[in-house]
Amino acid sequence: MSDDSGAVLIIGGRGEFGRFLQRDILPNLGVQSVLTIERETPLDQHVSLLQQARHVVNATPLAGYAERACEIAHECRNLQQPMTLWLIPSVQAGVWRAVTAMLASIQNPYLSAVFVHPMYGPNGFRSDEREARTFRNILTATAEGAKHSLTEEIAQIVEAFQQKFSIDTTTAFDPEQHDRITAYSQGLSYCVAQTIFERPEIDMLVRTRIPDLHFSFHANHGLILDFLRFNAYMSKVLAVFRDSWQRTTQSSYGDLLSAFAHADEMLNCDTEPSIPTKWYEKLRAAAIGSRFEEPVRRV
Repeated sequence: MSDDSGAVLIIGGRGEFGRFLQRDILPNLGVQSVLTIERETPLDQHVSLLQQARHVVNATPLAGYAERACEIAHECRNLQQPMTLWLIPSVQAGVWRAVTAMLASIQNPYLSAVFVHPMYGPNGFRSDEREARTFRNILTATAEGAKHSLTEEIAQIVEAFQQKFSIDTTTAFDPEQHDRITAYSQGLSYCVAQTIFERPEIDMLVRTRIPDLHFSFHANHGLILDFLRFNAYMSKVLAVFRDSWQRTTQSSYGDLLSAFAHADEMLNCDTEPSIPTKWYEKLRAAAIGSRFEEPVRRV
């Protein structure tokens, strides 16, 4: 995006990721005009705001994301100038299926969509972090209107992210592949988060030992539970982690890391996932370190 790329409209601009975009991302991409639609924005104002925008980013929660994205596409059905929808959920496949079906039904030649998962956020975004190499844009799919090619637009934004943030963009995974791989990395770390949420004594131990991970998990409580619900590949991951957790005494920080490490070995076979995440990497490093600390009692 550049100074003349037009206004960016954020759906959910007051949410955590919407604020992050406005504070840390869009200004560095040269965006000067940012509009927002919030839950309380009257419906009769939506079309006017959409008409002012060149790009629309849906930054709403994962629960209901596909439905909201389809509503946005439908509201854009009569627009007569190019618009790009940026759809950024952490679970991609269902959103991709729903929105591409909606776009096919409305047949607006000026409306295109990009499906991309930003693997970073407001609770972890420092380029000098050890896990910074996991910060990537996973661009899983596009849908082009007949009069709105995305080739040049995406190339410019990919280059801008690399230059401004040292963040690369990959197109190596389609939506289904993305969801399966992230279940085995991001989703596995969220199994740890779920245990923390359910066990106050474990929560306290993690807060002491990995405070930044603890803070991020609690800050993203809703997103994490939604990911566990909506990623179709999480049933296997949850079962493997549950079995690994039950093999310990389920009482210590070491037990938690041992369960994570055992589940990681079962799911990823001692190989690096193709889409690692910051907190997965942090837990993996902690699990390796814990092997030299307290012994884990098996049951």
